[in-house]
This record gives sequence, structure tokens and C-alpha cells, in this order.
Amino acid sequence: MPIMYADPVGHLGKDYVLPMSWLRIFMYWHGSLVQRLLFEIFILFALASFIVATKLYIGSWPRFLLQVLANVINILSGVLTLLLGFYASTIYSRWWYTRTNMFGTAQGGVYNGGYMSNALIYDDENPELCARFKQRLLRWMNLAFSIALMDLTTGGSHLFESFDSLERIGLVTPEERYRLEHDVERVRFTLPIMWAGHTLTRLRDNNHQFHITDRVHMQLSIELAYLRQGLGGCFLMKNTPVPLLYVQFVEVAVRLYVICMILLAGDLNLLSSPFQETGNNRWIDLVYIAALFFIYVGWLHVAEELANPFRIAPDGLDLDDLLSGQRCDVMTMADSTRQRLPKPEVIQEVPLPGEQGWYLPIITRDHDYEVIPHWFSFWRNLFFRRKCHSTPPPHSIIWGFYPEKKPLVDSAEQRHAAPNTASWSKVVRVQPVRPNRTRRTFPSDGPAPPPSHGPSGHVDGGPGPDGGGAVA
Repeated sequence: MPIMYADPVGHLGKDYVLPMSWLRIFMYWHGSLVQRLLFEIFILFALASFIVATKLYIGSWPRFLLQVLANVINILSGVLTLLLGFYASTIYSRWWYTRTNMFGTAQGGVYNGGYMSNALIYDDENPELCARFKQRLLRWMNLAFSIALMDLTTGGSHLFESFDSLERIGLVTPEERYRLEHDVERVRFTLPIMWAGHTLTRLRDNNHQFHITDRVHMQLSIELAYLRQGLGGCFLMKNTPVPLLYVQFVEVAVRLYVICMILLAGDLNLLSSPFQETGNNRWIDLVYIAALFFIYVGWLHVAEELANPFRIAPDGLDLDDLLSGQRCDVMTMADSTRQRLPKPEVIQEVPLPGEQGWYLPIITRDHDYEVIPHWFSFWRNLFFRRKCHSTPPPHSIIWGFYPEKKPLVDSAEQRHAAPNTASWSKVVRVQPVRPNRTRRTFPSDGPAPPPSHGPSGHVDGGPGPDGGGAVA
């Protein structure tokens, strides 16, 4: 999952920055750059120390060989700076494009589909059947998302890594799994989107069932297209990686530069003629080599980490929590069997400006004050505590339109109860359906999970894969 690190800028007060506060960002070990470079750093120091020792205590290397190494380093130094800049920029643009497609366009389509299904699809005569349809529609959208993650992710395991796990958690039925495994070979994530679009069209043509008119059909079809576009963009990045020649050239150039620096350890004075080293001062070259190694090879490791945005890494996304939370959110948004949704009559209860119950404070901030640092705030509070105890903070002033306000209610029941219960829709009580394991038709929803203990008076049992059940 992503590593949530502290803000590298520490404050002694709101306007005073703690010196050297950026050092605390290096205190993180798991998934850090030092952890990735640890073994390479050990090998580097061992090899460079051996070369320096041979030059000091055995004999110097030929002058012409050292001069060749110095010329190679001087040539590669300027080239690598420009090359790594373009390489890292290319890799980051691909990584950001994938992230915006998967968790911007595609995930936005799923969430918008959940909102629109709740806002635009309804049926007062048969609310249970309408709720089942909305749950199935959103399950298909989440199924397309999970299949894409199953085909894209590499380097680890997650909850959506196989159809067995998808069937076990209720995202796919046995009949749907058979069609996904045998009807198509590539881009399997498009099949649930096709099912959803076809079902919407059939309901629209069936006398606008569930109030799915042409406008509603167009809006939901657009969200399905956004889902298809976002997931398709992710497959585009996976199927068209960075050219192999480009990656090999950058890798060889960086490694050649590091090897030449190690071989020239103890004679780095050849890189700058005015600088001369004598005696045991050659050991100082190890510090210079370590700094260059950390900059160039570390920058290369950053690019390699971003090159595959679908790798399950220590600092990668928690796909299990991400997709499970997304599925729970959209199912809850469209769940009309457990929510009491307001009716149009509730508009009459909204207070207007000047009426009882309407309150709109204006909060202004005074910026003409100086924040006191921690080392001085103790003495300031000690001497001015009594004076400032009864006065409001100078930077937070609340101005109300009307001085007479209705006292706030303290009871939770009074605070959340509707003034007019008739203006709110009733809750549809559902019970789990006993699974029929012998049924193998396409509309099958598969076995229902165990009953869940919902709020008292709302739900008597857990929903099936589509989030539905039987009306009590």
C-alpha cells in the first residue's frame, strides 16, 4: 500500500520552519531508496576499497589506462545528466497517464454510474426489482474493473487475482465466469460493460422500464464508455512499453559510468588537473564515488519503479482496499432497499433566510497577527493567560446575521428525526434468498453469502452478489 510519510517541512509555529526538518523523511526504511540500493552500495564500497588498496600498497596502474577512464567519465558525465532527465520525464508521464486513466477516468465512471443509478433509476410500483437491477448493473461495472486489474498487475498477489476469488466474493456468477473464460480471449473486461449496455437498451425499449428514458440511457452509456476508455488506456500502456533499446542504452550508460568511477578510485585527480591527491588521501575518493552513485543509480531506480505502474510494490497501491472500497461505495450509493430517501414534499420543510432554523455564519480571519513560536509561547501564556482567557482569538471572528437563534437540540433522535415522516420513503425489508445450485441459466446470481447483521429494523439478511434479496 502507499507509504504515508510525514510532511518534510516541520514547524515550530505556523510561521516558523524547523531547521533540518527534511531529514526526518529519510527515517523511513521500508520501501525507501536506501533499502533498494543497500546491497549495491556494499558491493560498490568493497570493490572501490579493494582497488584503492591495490593502487596504494601493490602498485599504480598504467597512466594511459587511467587517462582513458578519465576521458570516458568526462564524456558520460554531461550526457547522463541530459539522458536521465529525459528518461525519467518519459517514464513519469507514462506512470501519470496510467494513474489518471485507472483512478480518474475509469473509477470516475464507476462512481458516476452509482450516483446516476440512484438519481435517475427508480420504480415506485416494484422497488425491489429496480434495486436488484441497479445492484447488477454496478456489479458488472466493478467486475470489469477487477478483470482489468487481474490482467494488468504483476509482482505479487491480491484479492482479485483469479476468477476463483472473484466468484468467491460474489463479483461473478458461474455462468458469467464460463462466458468470460471461453467466449473471449483478449480484453475480457469489455464483456461485462457490453452486458450492462445491452441491458440498459432493452429496458429502455421495454416502455422505459425503471424510468430509463433516452436521456437516462445516454447518461449511463457515457459512464460505461468512460469506464471502457480508462481501462483501455491502462492496457495501452502495458501493451506498448518503453522501447527496449532505449531502456538498454540508459542502463548500460549509467552502469558504465559507475564502473569507470570505481576503476578510477584513488586517481580521481585526473578528472581535474589542479586537484592533486597524495598518500592515504586517496580514500576520500570513496565519498565522491558514493555520492555520484546515489544520484545517478538512485535516479535510475526511481525511473525503474515508475516504469511499471502495475507492479505490486511496497509503495504501490493497495488494490484490495481500493477496489473493495469502490465496490462498497457504489453499492451503497445505489442501495434503495436500506436507505430512506426524501420525497419532493420534504422541500416544504426547508427554512428560508430570516426564518427559524436558518443560520449562516460568516467567518473572517485577521491576518494582522504574529504567531509566537513554541519556545516563547509558554512565557506569553504565563503572563497573559488571565487577560486572554475571556477574549476570543483575534484571528477567528464569527459574524451572524440574526442574533436570536433557536437552541440546538441535544438528543440524537431529535437531531436526525424527520419533522414529517410521511415525506420520507419507507425502507424495503429484504431477506436472503436460498441458493439454487442446480440452476445454470445466464440470469443466475450465484449462491448468496451468509446473512449480515444490519441495523435493527432495516435488514434481516445480507444481499446476494447483486446486493439484492427477497422482500419480506
